Amino acid sequence: MLCRIVIVAALLVPASIGNSTRAADRTAKPVPSYDQSAIAHRGYFYVGGAYVGKPGEQRMHEQMYVEVLTPRRSRQRYPLVLVHGAAQTATNWMGTPDGRPGWADYFVAQGYTVYMVDQPARGRSPWLPDVDGKLATFAAEAIESRFTAPEAFNLWPQAKLHSQWPGTGHIGDPVFDAFYATQVPYLADGAETQRLNQQAVAALSRSSRPDRRLKMRCSTQRRRALGVSPTFRSPTIRRSAIPPS
Repeated sequence: MLCRIVIVAALLVPASIGNSTRAADRTAKPVPSYDQSAIAHRGYFYVGGAYVGKPGEQRMHEQMYVEVLTPRRSRQRYPLVLVHGAAQTATNWMGTPDGRPGWADYFVAQGYTVYMVDQPARGRSPWLPDVDGKLATFAAEAIESRFTAPEAFNLWPQAKLHSQWPGTGHIGDPVFDAFYATQVPYLADGAETQRLNQQAVAALSRSSRPDRRLKMRCSTQRRRALGVSPTFRSPTIRRSAIPPS
C-alpha cells in the first residue's frame, strides 16, 4: 500500500521457486512497455558511501542508488521520493507484475519529479559480503500467505477480506511468478537496514540544489524508522534526454 505519497515501503521478497514447481512461462506475452511521453528527462546518482579496508584494498559501501524522472510539464511544488520495502528495488515503482504502468509513471504524469532508490546493500546499491553482513530471503509461500493471497490462509481475522491482487496470488500463476522474479536478497539484520536507510536518506537531504525542495509524506511509523525530516532539499542530477515516443 502506498505510504500516502512519498517515502513508501512495500513488503516484498526474494529466493528461488522450488525445482518441483515450474514458474509460469512469461515469454508468452509481449515485453511490457509504457508510454514515456510525460517524462522530460531521467537520470541517476549515488548518495552517501564510505571507504573501508586498509590502504591499497579500500572499497566503498553504504552508498545508495537514486533514479530520477522529471516531467515534461512540472505542475507540483514538491518532488516525491519513493522508497521500496523488504526484498524489493526501485523496480517496485516502474511497473506492475501484470504489465501495467507503475506509480513512478503515474506521478510523473501528474507533474511530479520522482526519485526512486535502491536501499543500501541491495540491487544497484552494492553489498560487500564480508563487510555488510548476511542476506536473507522470503520463501514464495510466505509471500502467498501474507501478501498476495492471505485470504486462502486466514492467518489473521481480516485476511479473508483481501481482494487486491491480480490473478490467484499463488505459485505458478503468471502474475505471481512475475512478481516473485523481481525479489532480491536483503540484509538479514533489520536494525542495520534501518540504520543504513536513515543514513542514506539523510545524505540525500544534504546533497542539495537551492532551487528545489523535496517534501516527504509518510506514516509516522515509517518516518520514525527512517529518522528523517519531512522536508529536505533535492540533489543535483545527471540527466539524459528521452526521445519522444
